[in-house]
Amino acid sequence: MKKQYSINEIAQILNISTNKLRFYEKKGLINPVRDDTNNYRYYTEENLVKIQTILMYRTLNLTIKDIQNLMKNCTKNNTINHFYNQWEVINDEMQRMRLIKTCLEETMDLIYESDEYNFLNSIIKSVKKLNDIQKIKNNWKDRWNFDSWAKTYDESIKENKGKLKIYKNYEKILDEVFKKAIENTKNDMKLLEIGVGTGNLAKRFLEKGYNIIGVDQSREMLNIAKEKFPKLKLRLGEFLKLPFENNAFDCIVSSYALHHLNDEEKKIAIKEMLRVLKLDGKIIIGDLMFENKKNKKEILDSFTQEQIVEVEDEYYSNIDFLKEEFKKHGKKINYTRIDQLNYVVKFY
Repeated sequence: MKKQYSINEIAQILNISTNKLRFYEKKGLINPVRDDTNNYRYYTEENLVKIQTILMYRTLNLTIKDIQNLMKNCTKNNTINHFYNQWEVINDEMQRMRLIKTCLEETMDLIYESDEYNFLNSIIKSVKKLNDIQKIKNNWKDRWNFDSWAKTYDESIKENKGKLKIYKNYEKILDEVFKKAIENTKNDMKLLEIGVGTGNLAKRFLEKGYNIIGVDQSREMLNIAKEKFPKLKLRLGEFLKLPFENNAFDCIVSSYALHHLNDEEKKIAIKEMLRVLKLDGKIIIGDLMFENKKNKKEILDSFTQEQIVEVEDEYYSNIDFLKEEFKKHGKKINYTRIDQLNYVVKFY
């Protein structure tokens, strides 16, 4: 006969209240056996394992609704999907709290420096700044739908469709980013790739034994990258909300990604990259850019209307703009032009 446990025994074994067990039963998460004579609940070994699983999910702050779904559909894909959802919730909250902390620090400094009659204005300005940043961070949308592109991404790069032929030097750009990233560095450096996509740049670092972790806002891109490179560490994230602690990386790399942010978003992305970068670290970006406004005008004047439409669908950076923004944070710049629109830029 299989061992059975009373509700009090289960509560003791798992160090939880009997009320919590009754609640889980009410929500349909567990179904203890009922004794026909006295209507007492009895729990099997299977129930015990199930309750332990529920408690594990609750420790990760998953909702009862999420747990109900996981219990009904306990597949690998469904589980990782729920974990991604929870990861986003936690990362968003950490980002929000980090902003509030920074705002409080800046405001307290301003209050000390203000007189008795003007300190409230300092608080109002700081809170407005906080709200403006949060709005930009939370309103970015993937209007290019990278999830739907993930399965055909590698093939579309090879085909290089479009009027601008932006991928004609794709491999050369990735090679140049890799080369600049490993210059004068040790193998034990910690790298972050933003916009890892299907892992084509990360592959170069993995093959040489570097410690690299990739982030992408597209779950499907992450799934493809993991299929291709099982040992590649991956996280759900984006330029505006990097899910890492301060000063965590020696080097940050990115390719064909920054042009999905407008200039205001780029300003926040630069601060966010520098937050997770070590003070003596470097950032290498391979992307679609213009040198300056004059260069942009000259190139656009030479383009057909179809080519201009393709450019204006995204946010190609001006290198002059990036130079000024990084200069505010004490970083220098050098860059290599790969073709008419593609550059590899190093910030250090």
